[in-house]
Amino acid sequence: MKAPFGSFFLMKQFDYIIVGQGLAGTVLSFRLQKLGKTVLVIDKHRELTSSKIAPGAYNPMVLKRFTPCWMVEKQLDPLYTFIREFEEKFKLTIHEPIKLHRLFKSVQEQNLWMEKSEKKSLAAFMNPSFIPNTNQFIDAIFGYGEVNHSGRVRLGTMIAAFRAHLLLENSLIDQDFDFSSLSYTNDSVTYKSFTASKIIFCEGHRLSLNPLFNYLPLMRTKGELLTVRIKGLNLKEHLKSSVSILPLGGDLYKVGTTFNWDEKDELCTENAKSDLLARLSSFVNLPVELINHEVGLRPTVKDRRALIGQHPVHKSLFVFNGLGARGLLISPLLSLEFTSYLEQGTSLNTEVNINRYQDLYPC
Repeated sequence: MKAPFGSFFLMKQFDYIIVGQGLAGTVLSFRLQKLGKTVLVIDKHRELTSSKIAPGAYNPMVLKRFTPCWMVEKQLDPLYTFIREFEEKFKLTIHEPIKLHRLFKSVQEQNLWMEKSEKKSLAAFMNPSFIPNTNQFIDAIFGYGEVNHSGRVRLGTMIAAFRAHLLLENSLIDQDFDFSSLSYTNDSVTYKSFTASKIIFCEGHRLSLNPLFNYLPLMRTKGELLTVRIKGLNLKEHLKSSVSILPLGGDLYKVGTTFNWDEKDELCTENAKSDLLARLSSFVNLPVELINHEVGLRPTVKDRRALIGQHPVHKSLFVFNGLGARGLLISPLLSLEFTSYLEQGTSLNTEVNINRYQDLYPC
């Protein structure tokens, strides 16, 4: 792996090599280019990945318990800044502000919502007034709680736009990464005929197959979701109940998603489909037409924190991964902190730094 670099062919120099162009790789590459850095991205095109099929919805709360997301007070400004800069550069709209309603199932949930909305850490995100249900086709006799600062980003559009940009710049290799073609020292890396000072792995769930970082406890969490048509529902808000239903326009909705920690394949299952449809029908009283059934593997970590940092031995190797189900919300903030760490030597947040798993690295 660490053989001397050959000198018989012309090398093309970049500042960074990024492996993977899902959500993490796209946000990080965009951030590095904004800093004036040259980036080579290596990513095999796949029609269906967890980033591309994800609904792209975000909100600042854990709605099961009415608690704020981790570090949410620092996440929203970087998210909105990233969206604005991306839209300005590529002259397209990827962001759609959309109201989020949490369906109450009992008076107790209403009371808990009122109690939590008075807390300083949550007041900005929770409308303390109950929203009455006015849709005759939805069972919600206790109404809804409305979440502020929620919305949707069209991740598939975002990733495709950035990929086209990379292709125009001759900064994309469309192939699976070949570890046998990687050489490195503590100061530089070479991949085939390309060199860089650093390489960063943003492979999503495929990090578990990476021989350099597979000691990290990344889990491949299977998620399935549906696209359905419900004629006449006329739902305008993103609704969270026993299942999430997100309006796409034209009577189409995204319904999901499941979490399966046991199965590691990317095959749609009848069990997941039946479960999602059953949960949907528990509060939606209209016929549902199934349009599409999709599956992806999320990169998740047991402690629910990302995996970011430098290899414990090889100093030119880095990872930016494990963003999980809330990757959209947190990736702009973490990419800011990570690029500052890379370029200015600032410290990483200890809760996401992979140093917390140094004991797992084989000596």
